[in-house]
Amino acid sequence: MTGPRRLHGVARPPARPAPAPDDCPGSGPEGAAAPWPFTGRDQELHRLTTASAGATTGHGYLACVLGAAGVGKTRLLMELAPALETAGDALDVVWSHCFPGEGVPPYWLWTQVLRHLSATRPDAFRTATAPFDTLLAPVMPERSAGPGGQGHENDWAQARFLTHDAVCEVLLALAAERPLVLLLEDLHWADAASLDLLRLLGTRRHGHRISIVLTARDFEADSDATIRRVLADVLRGPRTETLRLGGLSRSAVASLVEAQAGRGVGADVVDALHERSKGNPYFVMQLLSLLGDARRLHDADATDVLRAQVPTGVREALRQRFAALPEPALRVLRLCAVIGTEIDTDLLHRTATEDEPVASSLTAAIRAGLLGEDPHHPGRLHFVHALVRETLLDVLARDERHRLHARVAESLCTRGGAQVGDEEFERLAHHTWHAQDALPARQALPRLLRAAEQAEQHLAYEKVETWLRRAVHLAGLLPRDDASARALEQRLYIQLGQLLAMVRGYGDAEAEAALTRGRALGAVTRAPEDPSVLWALCSAFLVTGRYDESRQFSRLLRDIGSRTRHPVALLGAAYGKGVALHVRGRLPEALAELERGVGLADRFAREGRALARTFQHDPRVSCRSYDAFTHWILGDRDTARARRSQLQGLTAYESRPSDRSFALYVDAVLAAWEGDAETARASSAEGARLAGEHGLLYWKAMLRLTEGWSLAHLGHDDEGVTQMRDSLAELRPSRSHLRLPLHLGLLAQAQHHAGRRDDATATLRKMLAVIEHRREHVYLHHALPTTALLHDLLGRHVTDVALSG
Repeated sequence: MTGPRRLHGVARPPARPAPAPDDCPGSGPEGAAAPWPFTGRDQELHRLTTASAGATTGHGYLACVLGAAGVGKTRLLMELAPALETAGDALDVVWSHCFPGEGVPPYWLWTQVLRHLSATRPDAFRTATAPFDTLLAPVMPERSAGPGGQGHENDWAQARFLTHDAVCEVLLALAAERPLVLLLEDLHWADAASLDLLRLLGTRRHGHRISIVLTARDFEADSDATIRRVLADVLRGPRTETLRLGGLSRSAVASLVEAQAGRGVGADVVDALHERSKGNPYFVMQLLSLLGDARRLHDADATDVLRAQVPTGVREALRQRFAALPEPALRVLRLCAVIGTEIDTDLLHRTATEDEPVASSLTAAIRAGLLGEDPHHPGRLHFVHALVRETLLDVLARDERHRLHARVAESLCTRGGAQVGDEEFERLAHHTWHAQDALPARQALPRLLRAAEQAEQHLAYEKVETWLRRAVHLAGLLPRDDASARALEQRLYIQLGQLLAMVRGYGDAEAEAALTRGRALGAVTRAPEDPSVLWALCSAFLVTGRYDESRQFSRLLRDIGSRTRHPVALLGAAYGKGVALHVRGRLPEALAELERGVGLADRFAREGRALARTFQHDPRVSCRSYDAFTHWILGDRDTARARRSQLQGLTAYESRPSDRSFALYVDAVLAAWEGDAETARASSAEGARLAGEHGLLYWKAMLRLTEGWSLAHLGHDDEGVTQMRDSLAELRPSRSHLRLPLHLGLLAQAQHHAGRRDDATATLRKMLAVIEHRREHVYLHHALPTTALLHDLLGRHVTDVALSG
């Protein structure tokens, strides 16, 4: 059908491909793949259709559909009109709209109705209007007989009532001949005369064959006293009802997405659309316009794009709503936006100035549909859309936004008194950071560092990283000639490097750079060498396969330890040297150093020395790891088994996630060497889950690799091998070369077990190349299962060649 549908001769607005706010132009994003489906409103449509069709039997109905701009009021009526045509063949459905702006004459809402009826039912219209002559002139100016033609000039109120009565008589007479359903849209823009006429018709319609469906924006209907009074009057009688349209459900938004982009759009994309739009169809449409083409919803970055900015159409629609608020209320609303998505009204009152009236402003914002009340937390409000808050923040100048954040931060301090509670510190740090130039760095830094400490206590490592990075930035703004500032900057670089090493692995380039920077600042501050930094750098060289260079740090640690008996120096020297000797294949010498490290770690733990933060692992766990590997390869399986048991016991309860992940990794590797796929799978799965929960990317990849080996040996060949390859790829950016031959050997075993002989052979050749390049001879030891496979596929001579090299 190419043109607008007609319902018994009455033109119906042509179907639009997408819903839009009543005051916003545009019908859909460019490049839309398909019309927007009608979804999520079936119950409302059924209710309106059934009740409105009662007009055919003399049981007229009046409903008011309320909702925010863009929520789908017009679309609901567009579906209602053809549904009514199906429900009652004798019905006339007549549309009319109110319009904003200057120049719209009084009664325009009713002028459209009467003109439609005069055009579609001319004979009946002439008969119905004949008794009223020029009384209809105010509604239909073409009927005016010129000045003085109306009569009743001396009683304006009576003249107006008679006009309203005449319109009612005409409509009721026409309805008696053929039932009418009036669809009257955007009542919030109606003039006072039109509203008065509606009030009279609402009273006169009872017992007649006429139904009326109104639409209005809920916040304007609630805040405008005239509209509120009219609606109260017309909805007071029988067969009346109010329907409030809220946002669409997530499943309805998913249907919109599928109609535009086809199946297969990720759940995270649908979640982002639903969260950002709160189910408002117009907001969904505008968010999709950010992508240009709805097919881009399948792209990996679709969620980031949807969350990155406020669409232009949404921003302009919201700004129109802001403009209706008085300026003091708008200032309070901007302060709310700075406070956050959830608004603590106690904090708001403490932060607002005398010229920012909080109570009246919040009332206005709630009526405007910009803020909502939290029924579960008295005294707390929230923005009805994240887009509302973002638009408010967008219009704030940078320096003004900084000043507001500084005000909020100071209010938090005042509310907390001398001691701000832990639960407030993250909020305080957030506002302090976003105050930027409005607060001096020296005042801001302690707050950020306290937030980092709190996050570390909760094992929230991503937050720790965020606060440390921000603290490093602020420390760089302190005077360059301030020795204490440089000492603080040094400490922050070291903390950041150690954290990145734990999360990403000691081989991470940024972790090593931060630690190197921290060590270099030691020369500026003339501080003695810090054993914790030397140990971290020693680990970085070990993990990246630079074993000879790592020995230099081991020697420095040993020298410091011999002079100062510093626990970190003593432990770091033993462990670093032991691991380097282990990798070179000098196992008896390695075992002596590692056993020494185990003894030192146990002794320091008994003495109550907390070294886990420095090592990023409990040293009892670190030292036992390679100690267990070395005992196993040397054939002392009983001691290796005892070390495995000790590792599980040390980390089973209240241990750091990194320690537990390390212990489970050791258990999984030794289980794989012993061919125990069930144990390898159980330990790997638990460790990978734990590492993933705490953002330990390095350990997650390590444990997913051993889990892949177990899957392949438990019959899931393709899944296991693919998972191992993916894990190796994830480890590559961390420059984690330590144990790479071990991992390649496990992959070759899995490939061979899956019947992929050629792939296994290629993997073993790669393993040999890595071993020869870094002289990691331990991984050719005859006790390891991979060595037997190597001899089977490539020949025994290759081991001799590699060892001789």
